[in-house]
Amino acid sequence: MNIGLVILAVYIAVLLGIALYASKKDKKNIKDFATGGGLGIFILTLTFSATYHSAYAFMGAGGFAYKNGIGWWCNGLWTVLPGVLFWVWGRRFWYLGKRYCYLSVSDYASDVYQSKTVGILVTLITMIFTIPYVAIQAIGCSYIFQTISEGMLSYTVGALIFFAIMIVLVWLGGMKGVAITDAAQGVFMFAGLLGGSLWVILANFPSVADAYQAAFSHTPELFTMPGPNGVVTAQDWVSRWIVITFGMMMFPQVTLRFFAGKNLNVMKWSAVFSSIYLTMIYVFTPCVGMIGRLLMPDIAAPDTIFPELLLKYTPAVFAALIISGALAAAMSTGDSQLHATSTMVATDIYKKFVDKKANENTLYNVAKIGVLIIGLASVVFALTRPTALADLLVLSNGGVAVLVPAVIGGLYWKKASRGGAIASIVIGEICMVSMTFIFKVSPFGFSGALCSMLISLIIFVSVSFITKPQAHTSEVISSINNYFAEDKAVEETQNNQGALAID
Repeated sequence: MNIGLVILAVYIAVLLGIALYASKKDKKNIKDFATGGGLGIFILTLTFSATYHSAYAFMGAGGFAYKNGIGWWCNGLWTVLPGVLFWVWGRRFWYLGKRYCYLSVSDYASDVYQSKTVGILVTLITMIFTIPYVAIQAIGCSYIFQTISEGMLSYTVGALIFFAIMIVLVWLGGMKGVAITDAAQGVFMFAGLLGGSLWVILANFPSVADAYQAAFSHTPELFTMPGPNGVVTAQDWVSRWIVITFGMMMFPQVTLRFFAGKNLNVMKWSAVFSSIYLTMIYVFTPCVGMIGRLLMPDIAAPDTIFPELLLKYTPAVFAALIISGALAAAMSTGDSQLHATSTMVATDIYKKFVDKKANENTLYNVAKIGVLIIGLASVVFALTRPTALADLLVLSNGGVAVLVPAVIGGLYWKKASRGGAIASIVIGEICMVSMTFIFKVSPFGFSGALCSMLISLIIFVSVSFITKPQAHTSEVISSINNYFAEDKAVEETQNNQGALAID
């Protein structure tokens, strides 16, 4: 009996059981499908954290440390800051969702700038850069299926299983089903990555400190920047953490969670716990990557160093369980991406351009049809086995990061204009594609993606200064500022009353 296949079957059965449970709680309307009807701290923390991670957590992170050493810890910046931004930006989106009934960032963008063009640009760009990302998760899972089944499941079968599971999860439960399954997978990921990494380390060294010392003695260049291969320069380090931090926060699977919290207290504590989760899960990752240089110096694909070490140095059942955690990482991102893009099909395309009077039930059904269409499109993409995956990943984060000035500017700056938003998005995207694929330049050593973000910001500010802002933009920002000023005043009054009671 193949232990890996048994564990895989049990794992899939549990996920489907959770989705079936969530479907019975679903209210069959687009708001509940999109936001889950208000999530609590535990579920929101884990669905945000699990969605933010992908197969990279298990497959790519250790490989990067294996090749480039301590410079990998720029990763720490793009795991702490998302939790901060989830509160700083997310609470403002959360309020707008309640005040203006927005269901997505595209919905917000088209309204705050009073421009369908801005909204459709945000929709199209996020969908263009998200759909290949869904397929990339499937590609990673397909290889995991092959590994865990010892070759019994082919790449094609693995990809089809992955998409079948995702489509069923999203179809049955919407945000609620995705969030609950993400929570379960998030716990599995956390325990698996930390427990598996520590087991591999202690199976070969007396302690984590001894493991680091051995790695330093073997390859001291791993503990320097730019590392053995000269990759992680200061400019590369800055480019990675800015583009990935801000880019990831613009993906629809993340932004939908801005609107999903039950209340502001939930948003606040979910932000705190998310930062802790996202950072702690990688505590032993650089150590595993570096000792891989000693234990498996001739590995063909460094990105697979963690599962390969698991298979070599831990019991078969344990290794299969932990490798299933890699499936959890990929599926929790993939199902959230599929859910987010199908929601956008309903709220940002169908309602605005096909049937403006569509009711909640109609939009709910359109979103479910969107699940099938986008899922099938992603299957086709994954089965072509595209060769430019690395380029797609770079382009995905950089492409959505260009949206930051226009999207966030409408939350804070009353002079932000429709013209500034459109110009910054269009010119920023042209620069991004040109610098990444056509001219392939890195000005002063900084990535084309970071430079495109800065150009987008400059264009946004400059054009907004010379064009007239919409009155509604100022109204939206004033409503946000007034709400949080009142909220702060109430909190200060309660604190003062508490102090007096103590006295």
